[in-house]
Order: sequence, then structure tokens, then C-alpha cells
Amino acid sequence: MPHEKINIIVTSAGTASAISVIKALKSQTEIPVLIIAVDLDPMAAGLFLADEYKLVPAAHDSSYIQTLIDIGKQTGATVLIPIYSKEISIIAGHEHQLKQAGLRTFLPNPETIDRCNNKKVMYDFAKQAGLNVPRVYEQDEITALRETDFPLFVKPNSGSSSTGAEKVLSKERLIELVNTGRELVIQQFIDAEEVTVDVFCNAKSEAIVIAPRLRLATKSGQSVKGRTLSAQLFEKDVKNICSQLHLIGACNIQFFMTADTLYFIEVNPRFAAGCLMLTVGAGANIPLLLLKTLLSMDIADNECQTKPDFMMTRYWEEIIFEYKK
Repeated sequence: MPHEKINIIVTSAGTASAISVIKALKSQTEIPVLIIAVDLDPMAAGLFLADEYKLVPAAHDSSYIQTLIDIGKQTGATVLIPIYSKEISIIAGHEHQLKQAGLRTFLPNPETIDRCNNKKVMYDFAKQAGLNVPRVYEQDEITALRETDFPLFVKPNSGSSSTGAEKVLSKERLIELVNTGRELVIQQFIDAEEVTVDVFCNAKSEAIVIAPRLRLATKSGQSVKGRTLSAQLFEKDVKNICSQLHLIGACNIQFFMTADTLYFIEVNPRFAAGCLMLTVGAGANIPLLLLKTLLSMDIADNECQTKPDFMMTRYWEEIIFEYKK
């Protein structure tokens, strides 16, 4: 165990994912840490859960990477954990520059990240990989759809959470959505349970944590109630996906689960937005494992396993602070 405190930058401090990562790192006692949270919004909740905080420009701003480097130098941070999908791709593309400046990350390459963020590309990948997937309809098939083909499920081809996703009950509504000009994925609606699998891959793209959890209730695409499941049913598909996509670090993979079939939905090359703390509480502290990997520390098998039938429910909590101009 290192005796010196490890200073860590966590980005997008206003997101549920960042708050979970901060809480997970603070809940462990193996490695002393100092957490510097950063965000564009001066009222982002995670800023006030960290040990220090800094404000940064938007991820697409030309000064964003240099700002992170400057914060690293000011605070002595040596680890950078990006959270939000769009910034992860940007940061991965500057990994060498960040590493030279003393900030280590543990991310897939930008090509893998962009591939995962394109739902149509991932649909083709899943079919070729032999995974079960909901049927996807091309726009030129819409006119041939019958009433019995509905409901369908429509979502943007890129994006996060459930923004823009909709259960579509009629051809008229489907045509309205298509006529907006957005790039959409139109797929078979499957009435099934939703499962998110929290995953951590080592540098060889081997999934060393496979932690499935049933999404019992969601709000804005994020789990607010959940239950952990046995990993056995998901191991083969998850290991196949991670290996073929060359994933490393934290990600989450989503499935629909019926009584006899798993349907692959998508891969998000980032920490999950909802119930990450359920996975931590059930035995696998993935943010800690990421930190141990960067520090070349041994990871025991029991640190990578979660117990089934752990439950989580979420509640609101306020942060009160004095406004300073």
C-alpha cells in the first residue's frame, strides 16, 4: 500500500456517475486519496463532496485539456478519471499529452470509444459476434410496417441516459419522429427486464469484474432501485464483447433479459450513471480497482466479485452552502 496520498481529478462532478465514483473512492481505506472534482457548473453537487474543486470550460473547448493539465500541476494530481461520454473520447485522444504532464488515465482507445457510442455500429457488431439483439428496422422499411409490428422502440443513434428514447405505439408517431431529421435507431420493442452489467477490464481487455444488476426502477435513464444478480448467465457474452472491442477500464453493458434469452442492447465505455454504488456495496469497488491498476497494485479475486441479491434504493440529499460572489 502506498503511504503517500494519491491526488485524483474526477470530471463532470454534477453527474450521478461522478458522485458515485467520489463516494466509492472515499469509502475505501486501502489507498489514501485526495479528490479534486471539476465541472463547468459552479453548483455541481459533486464539487462539494470532494476534498477540493475547480471550475473548467466545456470539454469541447480548445482550452479544456490544458486546463486539466494546469489543475493537475496546481493540485499535485497524478490520476484523471473522466466521467461523461463526450469528454471521455476527447481525453482518450489526448492520453499521451496528459501522461507526459503527469496525469494517468485508464481508457480504451478513441476508436473503440467512438464505436461504442454509435448504436448502429454496435448493432452490426453484436450480430457479427453472435449475440441476440432486438431487430432493427431501416427507414425504408417503415411504409411496410403493420399495426401488429408495434410498439417499437426508438432512440437517438448517439447520446447518453434515455434522452430522446421513446416507446412508439403507432406508425403515425414513428413517421413524426423520422421526419425530425435526427439519426435514429428503430428497433423491436422487447417486454423484458433490464439488466446493467458493471464491468472492469484489465489492460488485456479481460473482464475481471462482471457485476450484473437488475434495474427495478429508473428515472431519466438512471437506476434508482436495483438488485444484484449472479454473474454466471452474463459471463460468456460480456467476456466476448470486451475482448472483441478491446475495452479497458470501466464500462457498463446493458441487456434485456427474458425467461430464456439475453438480448444485447449497448455498451457504454464509462461508469454507469445509476447504481454503481450497489456494485460497490455488493463487493466490487471498481473505482478502487481502477486506481490499483494505475498504481500497479495486486488485485485479489474476491475484490472482483459481487454477491447476488443485494438491493439498493435511492433518496434525495441536499448540500447547503453560502453563496460567495
